[in-house]
Amino acid sequence: MTAIVIGVGLPLGMLLIMFIFRLFAARTIGWVLLCMAWGALGYEAAILLNTRLGNLGIDNKILSILLTPLLLQILIALGVLFVVSRRQSDNLVDGAVYGFAAGLGFAILDNVEFALGNADQALANALLRSFSSTLVLATASGIVGVSMTQFHFRHRANRVAILLSGLGAAVGYNSLYNLLAQRAIGGEILPVAFGIGGITLVGLYLAGQLRTILNQLGIEKKRADSLLDIVIPIGVQLSTEKNFGNLLENMLVEAKKFCSADAGTLYLAREKHLEFAVLRNDTLRIAMGGSSPVDITLPDLHLYDDAGTPNHHNIATYAALTGKTINIEDAYETKDFDFSGTRAFDRTNGYQSISFLTIPLKGNEGKVLGVLQLINALNSKREIIPFDKNLQLLMESFSSLATAALEGYIQEQKLRNEIQQLRIEIDAVKRSQQVEEITNSDYFKNLQEKAKSFRDQPEKKTDD
Repeated sequence: MTAIVIGVGLPLGMLLIMFIFRLFAARTIGWVLLCMAWGALGYEAAILLNTRLGNLGIDNKILSILLTPLLLQILIALGVLFVVSRRQSDNLVDGAVYGFAAGLGFAILDNVEFALGNADQALANALLRSFSSTLVLATASGIVGVSMTQFHFRHRANRVAILLSGLGAAVGYNSLYNLLAQRAIGGEILPVAFGIGGITLVGLYLAGQLRTILNQLGIEKKRADSLLDIVIPIGVQLSTEKNFGNLLENMLVEAKKFCSADAGTLYLAREKHLEFAVLRNDTLRIAMGGSSPVDITLPDLHLYDDAGTPNHHNIATYAALTGKTINIEDAYETKDFDFSGTRAFDRTNGYQSISFLTIPLKGNEGKVLGVLQLINALNSKREIIPFDKNLQLLMESFSSLATAALEGYIQEQKLRNEIQQLRIEIDAVKRSQQVEEITNSDYFKNLQEKAKSFRDQPEKKTDD
């Protein structure tokens, strides 16, 4: 009876410790208990499957060492996925707790069955076995919980690899423990040490992930401060610029500086094409357009082909046509856009255009006025790196301010032109009124009559 109490009390005690240390809150107790129940259900499913497979002649050692851990972790993965998807929590600690809880639910029934089947064992051995088994099952399931949380919420290309590696690590860890326990390798102490070592590694992994998250939060705060201290003042500065060429140049130069980009291009949208307005490349020392005396000789980019089909092959025209921001990590690896022109430029100039951040400049009504394209983000060692996804959000805020300045300048120039045209029209009306006043005056009429009388007088004849 004491062994059963220990077998049940150890998992519940671990759960209580997690609650005391605030690894989960009171509002999530229901979800934690649900995961425990799911783990207990996994135990019953494993027993049922083992019985049926055993009847088919499969060795019990294979079942306990390999198939039971595999089935258990797959079931736990499905349970954790259900919980995190319903709660919409992307916290790795939450995922680990749900996994731990499921493993503890399995451990309770496993410990009870072991105690009932080994009633003659010494209490110390039963205690050590329950302790090590509980640690291992909780740790393996915690690994699966973390992996499933990352799989569900980390939208990246290697999410499947994360899932498979997490499942593989959990199954392998559980299977190795079962092998040690079955063959009594290292007596009762080695399995306990194995369990302690496993949960310690998981704790270190979570600590490392939390450290990464804290570092990322620090970076985000710094960038948020940059939005207030750098981006907004730049937007104000742009809004006061009166020279159109300088305005366009400052938009590109400030964006390059903020993103530590080596090169960049600013396009202006015309009716059916994109016109190069400003081009800068620090490495190649190229400065065209803007305040530079060097004109841009590159041909415009057509938004449509001869048949009227939108040009979605070029990254800049795609951004202009769709109004979407495009972030390319490596232009030489992507198949999404045609970079043949860029590669030809690279070959000619001995350059490498790798990372691209292309942002449409959209006005208040959603109309694209131009495209801002940055090339080759650089780190502190002047090495080419991808443009950070979070930095992209700040640049979209910058582009909104820059577009507002551009739109304001265009509206101001349009208003100036309208005023000038109105002045011309007013001057023309004034001149016509003045002419009419002169022609209708008595003085002008007398002059007309005198001129007419002079024309009507007969010419005097002269003698030869």
